[in-house]
Amino acid sequence: MANREIKRSPKFRLFLQIIMGMILAITIITLYSVHNLRQNIYHSIERNLTLEVQTITKMFERERDLKMAKVKSDLKVAHRLFYSGDLSVNQNEIPIRVTNQITGRSFDTVIKNWKYNSESIYRSSDFVDGVKELVGGTATIFQKIDSGYVRISTNVLKKDSSRAIGTFIPNDSPVIKTVEQGDTYFGRAYVVNSWYITAYEPITVDDNVIGMLYVGDKEKDLDELQQKIATLTIGKSGFPFVMDEEGRFLVHPFASGELWNDEPIIDTMLANRSGVTTYTLNRDGRKKVVAWQYFPDFKLTIAAAMPLKDETGALVREVVFNSAIIALVIILALSIFVYFITTENVRNFLGQLEMSSKKLKSTQDALEQTERHFQALFNNSSDDIYVIDFDGHFVEVNQVACESLGYTRQEFCNMNVLHIKPEHLKTTVDENIAMIRKFGQHRYESENVAKDGRVIPVEMKSRLIDYQGRQMILTISRDISERKEVEDRILSTIIQTEENERKRFAADLHDDLAPILSTVKLYTDLLKKKNFKKIDEEEAVRNIEELVDMAITSTRTISRNIRPNILQDFGLAAAVNDFCSFIKKTESINIEVLTHQYTIEERGIEETVLYQAVKELINNTIRHASAKNIKIELKSFENQVILYYRDDGVGFDLDDAMKQHTGLGLNNIVNKIKSVKGTVDINTKPGEGMFLIASLKLKKKKP
Repeated sequence: MANREIKRSPKFRLFLQIIMGMILAITIITLYSVHNLRQNIYHSIERNLTLEVQTITKMFERERDLKMAKVKSDLKVAHRLFYSGDLSVNQNEIPIRVTNQITGRSFDTVIKNWKYNSESIYRSSDFVDGVKELVGGTATIFQKIDSGYVRISTNVLKKDSSRAIGTFIPNDSPVIKTVEQGDTYFGRAYVVNSWYITAYEPITVDDNVIGMLYVGDKEKDLDELQQKIATLTIGKSGFPFVMDEEGRFLVHPFASGELWNDEPIIDTMLANRSGVTTYTLNRDGRKKVVAWQYFPDFKLTIAAAMPLKDETGALVREVVFNSAIIALVIILALSIFVYFITTENVRNFLGQLEMSSKKLKSTQDALEQTERHFQALFNNSSDDIYVIDFDGHFVEVNQVACESLGYTRQEFCNMNVLHIKPEHLKTTVDENIAMIRKFGQHRYESENVAKDGRVIPVEMKSRLIDYQGRQMILTISRDISERKEVEDRILSTIIQTEENERKRFAADLHDDLAPILSTVKLYTDLLKKKNFKKIDEEEAVRNIEELVDMAITSTRTISRNIRPNILQDFGLAAAVNDFCSFIKKTESINIEVLTHQYTIEERGIEETVLYQAVKELINNTIRHASAKNIKIELKSFENQVILYYRDDGVGFDLDDAMKQHTGLGLNNIVNKIKSVKGTVDINTKPGEGMFLIASLKLKKKKP
């Protein structure tokens, strides 16, 4: 009975739950520690194996460097010995059969009968064997033939152990190219049937290369290297090994000379120049770590491997055992402490938890309300709204988009952005998505194709958002068909205005200047023909001068109509003041011009547009507004120009004036300013006068 009452006690149940929680937490921490330990051991093994591979690679590099130093020293000995004797080159020829050491192709040719100390060099081994006795390496005397350089005396052996007399190095060899330039070749070279560290020195007569003196040594001494590598120890059971390009083990603790073609790890190592990975052999089933590096000078793969279990097993068992002991002590100590002090604290905690639950419920309700508001805004927007992923698939669309393009929401969710783009814009979809990902937002113009085939010009505003736990693209698409139509009308008006200007300019030339010039032509014809019956020569000249003055005056008038001189020379402010001064002299209307805040000195088409706009506005006011006062103000901020124009006339209905295209010149003014990327705002009502503000930027001239 007592035991059952203890088990039913809330305090005991709470205590039991806390103890179980501690056991679970310690178990998780122990497992996490073991996992981290394994990872640390694995990374440590990787580092150690990589260092061992680098160490062995250094041994091979040292072997290469020592052999190169030895070859250079051997060449000095061979050079001194060769040139201490007497070399004679006579014209006697010896027939010989030569073999290309690379291709194996043989053919007959002749060589010169060289003599060294009065003895024929061909097939003689005295000199080359003497070099070998002194330095221990191979030596050869080459004679130049048309196809390359042939061995006429050598102690380099072929596979059948005979001397390689008659084998030759072809002309396309890097060795020959170096020697032909008169330089000595040092480095790795293929000699008959193996790779050697070599030196080839040109033999010259009268500055002509006639042959070569060679010394060399096989590039690797595997027996010696194997003994050195065998002394290396890696952990408890790690080992190094070396493979050739076929995957054959040249150095291995128990498999030297074997070829393991059935092991995938061998193919991986041969396919990659370097790396670190884990593998399991088919032969023993043990998991190992291997690091390797390709040594191109000797065409070998140098590697080091280590079984994982041998290195990690004992250490992991020790960590688990120690963790279990520590966990047991902690649980016993905390059990007594927690049982007596946690009950009241936990009661308080439970109370706070209940309050937090109520707050969480309230927050969830607020979040749901916000979501409803968002959906209302989303679906009641005047623009099309899409949510797409980075592959262009629709995730969500609003009702306006469905109505605009004629698809249902379900149809949209099965579609890609490419489905609503015309063919010529499909290639830009990926580019725009890339811009959005890079900058977080992007604004651009495009076209959408409705279900019924209509092409709708749109302005797209896109940005990155977090949607349902994923990063998505929110795009607002606005129909700009009306704006495009306005732009087309502006362009048409500009073209028509330019055409009217051309016609006016042509008429001025035809009506004003052409008659004057024709009259001048008549007088010049009289002077050439000496026809002075009706007029004397002096009067004819005087009339020509007057006509020329009239032509000059007419030309200036036409030029000023196109672009006034004062506008060209002194700028917009001076031109407006000058024009208004003529109006003031009539005393028909009061004009106030304020230009003291206009400081721009640049000249451009924008100033001409504003000047023409001012003249047309003044003309409208005088002809139609019955105004007593006009106020014009010019201001500038850096390259930004602002024009303020106000009159106190009768005003008018702006919408009617713009729709009727009678315009009072307003359409012309607005379109001209918009043609130079400016903005215009007009405020007027019948009986309230008219106020206009225009703003544009002057384009800076390139220096």
